Amino acid sequence: QEIGKDATVLDESITFSKRADDTSGSSTTIRAGESILLRDALYGLMLPSGNDAAVALAQWYGRRKGAQDKKVDPLEMFIDAMNQTAKDLGMKHSLFRNPHGITHPEHKSSCTDLVILARELMKYPLMMEIVQTRRYSCLAQGPEGYTRRLVWSNSNQLLDRQGYTGFKTGTTDAAGACLVSLGQHQEFETIVVVLGASGSAARYSDSRNLHRWAWSLQQQKQRRQ
Repeated sequence: QEIGKDATVLDESITFSKRADDTSGSSTTIRAGESILLRDALYGLMLPSGNDAAVALAQWYGRRKGAQDKKVDPLEMFIDAMNQTAKDLGMKHSLFRNPHGITHPEHKSSCTDLVILARELMKYPLMMEIVQTRRYSCLAQGPEGYTRRLVWSNSNQLLDRQGYTGFKTGTTDAAGACLVSLGQHQEFETIVVVLGASGSAARYSDSRNLHRWAWSLQQQKQRRQ
């Protein structure tokens, strides 16, 4: 929404804090004090599932909303905004306690809510471009003036198959291997959510089977009309 209001923010520089750098789990490998463009941070969030990028973007949002002036944690301000947006979208089974999805006893969502979120993301061309990108490269600027090149690959292996164009993988101990995917077959477009798959490979095979099943139902329905 912030980008929709002012697309120039995509070219702003965003500096990763120690808090972002210390975030556990999957990472962009950007170090504390290094900066990249906000546009690049979005790719770092979505392609390698950068938990550190999620924290950096959340802190950027909070500061942009004046969290420091209000003596409020920028990260907490972003999480509040996440929950308000989920409520506005009708995501009745979701509650967010962090910006990246690392296991928290109160952090939760559902298949239905993730379909709602995916449909909302489809309204934003930049996000659709990002989730379909297989490989992305950018430069990180260090505090001492050095630069280094970063290369990220999309964690969504379903993109290697024709007809699949998004959206996002996710893996935690609590949720297991997860995938929200977008598939297109002829004129049919489907969103499938798989949560708690037995492993990484299973989330892809389960998703493909569900897409094919949905396309088959649509074709049968079309033939009856």
